[in-house]
Amino acid sequence: MSESGLAEMRAQADRLGFDIPDSILEEILESATVGEEHATAAVRTSEGVGRRSEDEENALLAVFDEPQVRTDSGPLSGKTLAVKDNIAVADLEMTCGSAAYSVVPSFTAPAVDRLLEAGIELVGKANMEPFAMGPTGEFSDFGHVTNPLDPNIVAGGSSSGSAAAVAAGTVDLALGSDTGGSIRIPSACCGIVGVKPSHRLVPRYGFVDFAPSLDTIGPMTQDVSTAAAALAAMAGPDPRDPTSADRSLAFETADELEDVDGLTVGIPDTPFERSSDEIADVVRTVTDRLSTLGIETVPVELDLGDTEAAYLNIGAAEFSWLVSGNGVTRGQGTGYDETLRRAFESAREAGLGEHVARRILPPAFLDMTSGGASYAAAREEGLAFSARLEAAFGDVDALVTPTLRVRPPAVETVTTRADLLPILGNTAPFNIAGTPAVTVPVTSVDGLPVSAQAVAPQFEDDRALRVARALERVAD
Repeated sequence: MSESGLAEMRAQADRLGFDIPDSILEEILESATVGEEHATAAVRTSEGVGRRSEDEENALLAVFDEPQVRTDSGPLSGKTLAVKDNIAVADLEMTCGSAAYSVVPSFTAPAVDRLLEAGIELVGKANMEPFAMGPTGEFSDFGHVTNPLDPNIVAGGSSSGSAAAVAAGTVDLALGSDTGGSIRIPSACCGIVGVKPSHRLVPRYGFVDFAPSLDTIGPMTQDVSTAAAALAAMAGPDPRDPTSADRSLAFETADELEDVDGLTVGIPDTPFERSSDEIADVVRTVTDRLSTLGIETVPVELDLGDTEAAYLNIGAAEFSWLVSGNGVTRGQGTGYDETLRRAFESAREAGLGEHVARRILPPAFLDMTSGGASYAAAREEGLAFSARLEAAFGDVDALVTPTLRVRPPAVETVTTRADLLPILGNTAPFNIAGTPAVTVPVTSVDGLPVSAQAVAPQFEDDRALRVARALERVAD
């Protein structure tokens, strides 16, 4: 590596507040490897009312002594909730999975507030990858999250604690956030239902962004019906999030959720071709059964192009701008609460850690040295994919793809940028397009869950949920 290259990387690291040795900067510049194990830190709950959870999976962080309940009536009455620790809950410490970040909000995010109004019982906060970076659930500063199905495979990330808590039965429902698959990936690894809503359907005020143009908040549950009720409760605009859409979602009855007769579902070529043969084959077997419910399945062309790399560049570049602005993105972000902004500023001054640096510095370096050309190229790639996706939806009502391209990976095996692609390659494109995508466990291979995701056009979330319910009905 040239001295000028190292100097430029050092300048970028200094600008973003990363105190990283030159030896690490050299590694980061030469390759885009991710993650090394972090030491476990204790959750600091002294300023809030919570206590540290002691669940076996290390899925939860700060929890209330007794679940918080606002009403004993409503569509979610009697169900329990955990909230990913990048979403504000009043009086509980929020850490974003990072030992550098700590704040006890005085308010509750509207997404959570609406679930409380629907009768949910709020248990506490769920563990996560630092600042929502990482698809495996191994790097939280507060300890590795264990997959309750098999401790030898990853729980998935970045909403690792949310997925593990639902899969273990610790809670009935959890909120996650999805920037490139962070709801759907852990849901697939843990064998549960995960919903990435349309971008902007659920307000994000009180949420610590990763990449504002991609971020969504969504529910993770054991069944599609509960997920649909939760999403219906959360959807709709909030004036504190200027990007939230004036859209709603409602299912009057369970029968309405199962009304799929006459739908045409496309089986897109590239997501199956890029998946392993065993995953593609078992998912096709399940989709063939959709005809028994009155759904026609047809092959469709959908070239994913280079959207995996585009996502990695878009997401990391946008986060680097967030770091520069202490959590505020001017124009479309939601990080306007001064308490959260100051917490982000303090975290930046303390240092966000090597795991975050390895994810962020490569695209931040390219963004700086190219004058924004690398980000623009990634956006162009995303726009081209969105156009191809729109054309595909001209022929079908929805799509079904494998969620992961491979089996859920074993722990400590995802170590390079190339390792990320089989995990997020089928999920991240739909964050770029802003469309809804719902993952459902449909079968298993050698005891490990295999999931499929239902994708519909933007703001047709009800259709994605209907197809997901259909997959649930014909699953093994």
